[in-house]
Amino acid sequence: MPEMDSSTMFNSMKWSLYPTDSFEHFTFEVPWWARIVLLLDFAVFLPLIVVLNYTLPHVYPVFAITQDEEPMRHGSLNLNDVHKKSSSPFLPRTNTSSPSAIYRLLVNNGGILANFRGLTLALLQSITTSSLLGYYGRFLGFKYHIGARLLCSLLTVQFSTLWLHLVIAQTTNRSFWSRVPPFKRTLQATWRATILHWAAVEFTGRFPSMVASRMNIDWPSPGLFGPDNTYSFRLDMAAGDAVFYFKCAAIIFASVVSSIFFVVPSQVVLLRIQASLLPVEDGTIIPFDRSFKGRIQAARMNGRDYATISDAWRSFSWANWRGLILLSYKIIFLSLSLILLMCVVIGLQWVMIVTQSMEINEYL
Repeated sequence: MPEMDSSTMFNSMKWSLYPTDSFEHFTFEVPWWARIVLLLDFAVFLPLIVVLNYTLPHVYPVFAITQDEEPMRHGSLNLNDVHKKSSSPFLPRTNTSSPSAIYRLLVNNGGILANFRGLTLALLQSITTSSLLGYYGRFLGFKYHIGARLLCSLLTVQFSTLWLHLVIAQTTNRSFWSRVPPFKRTLQATWRATILHWAAVEFTGRFPSMVASRMNIDWPSPGLFGPDNTYSFRLDMAAGDAVFYFKCAAIIFASVVSSIFFVVPSQVVLLRIQASLLPVEDGTIIPFDRSFKGRIQAARMNGRDYATISDAWRSFSWANWRGLILLSYKIIFLSLSLILLMCVVIGLQWVMIVTQSMEINEYL
């Protein structure tokens, strides 16, 4: 290839239009500013990707699940008498069915970065869990993944509970390790709810395959990316008739319904039990009744100082459910809008680079 003049606006980023065995094909080079565009895309879209995968689906629903529907009354403050100042019983109630209201709540309690509360801990826990699951899958086989996921969930109950506390609690000067709840007490309080949530997630993950098998359709298994898994979904069936597409739509609908009726309720129960373990010296940024409408007694009164599955379920009213459902719809709409915006921006950039700034520079 002849040397290009230093004043040219193109760099060495290039690809062939027809990279086949044909005798002749063209080679194109990307303009020099294309790399700058890619870097800008990375800088702008990375926070949006984190928002789509972490903030909206994980952080925002926590406030709809844990906030009380009504201001706390005097009878529900018995767990916070020792630290009345930190309990903040008269916090203004946030409209937790609105993503914009939750955004303002977080910004008022830590700035824009408060939307990423608990992100570091969530990443560390995800890496640890993935490593353990990979270990079990490599040496014991992926058929043991079900039990391995349950074991990981039980072993990390301290940190999943701490993550929730980091999201809903006010900022404090206490060190990270001093905020980690005791393992024994946390496990005692959450093991039933953890198993319940694990069972709901596992059932929901396998329910589409169960429905598909009843309809005589090959469906991707949950362990699609396992080393011993065969991707049995027949792509040639994508050219099937209307009945096939109707069956696929029915399977997807069944999986969504199972998630709504099994995963979401179990997650609500688990998160509310974890919230009941918040230390009394830690105040919350939303109104939160630690006594769960009088169902929990203070430890100094020889009572049970954490919520049970029954406490968490019964204290979550229909108004709370309505707010959570409305928030979920808004999060789905907002997520789809952000994804569409990203696709439009990337598509326009690609069209601009390819059709306006790309030039043929050589023949091979």
